[in-house]
Amino acid sequence: MPLQNGARAAADAEARGKQPAAAGPRGRPGAAAVPLLLLLLRVAALCASAAAAALAATGGAALLRRAPFRLLLAADAIVAAYSALEAAAAAREAAGGATLLPEPVQLWFDFGHDQGFGYMALAAAAVAARDAASCGGGSAACARADVAVGLGFAAFAFLALAALLTGFRVACFLATGSRFAPPPPPPPPPSFH
Repeated sequence: MPLQNGARAAADAEARGKQPAAAGPRGRPGAAAVPLLLLLLRVAALCASAAAAALAATGGAALLRRAPFRLLLAADAIVAAYSALEAAAAAREAAGGATLLPEPVQLWFDFGHDQGFGYMALAAAAVAARDAASCGGGSAACARADVAVGLGFAAFAFLALAALLTGFRVACFLATGSRFAPPPPPPPPPSFH
């Protein structure tokens, strides 16, 4: 089983006879930026999907009688719940450096679910956008429908960016055995000639 949570870097440093670096994001320069960026993307996805679901729910009977807006409401409510749980996990990781689940499981879980829920939000927003285009226009319900669709697309965009970042973390894990990019090589020792 590969070493996890920065243990490989510590083992490599010990093998070279150096003091091991601290495990986790605090031991690597710039590594704390990825968990913080993930936290920001998760909170943004939560806000966009929750607002889209709220607008679809409060659009009145005219919107909720249409199947595409019921789908938008359900999809964005599910994405909001997922994003809230992932934002809490990302906050825990940013604060403590450790993942909630074992590292490989957490990385693949995040990567797969970001894609799945992102495409669910995209599909619901696309279907609702097609239906909103045939709206009578000018009414408050039509304006609310347009904003809900736009927020549904925004939720997809934030989840797509999070999927790119979690994909990078999976690639780092496959290459190095840790979710962090490998540290830069040490500078060569000075030569005195």
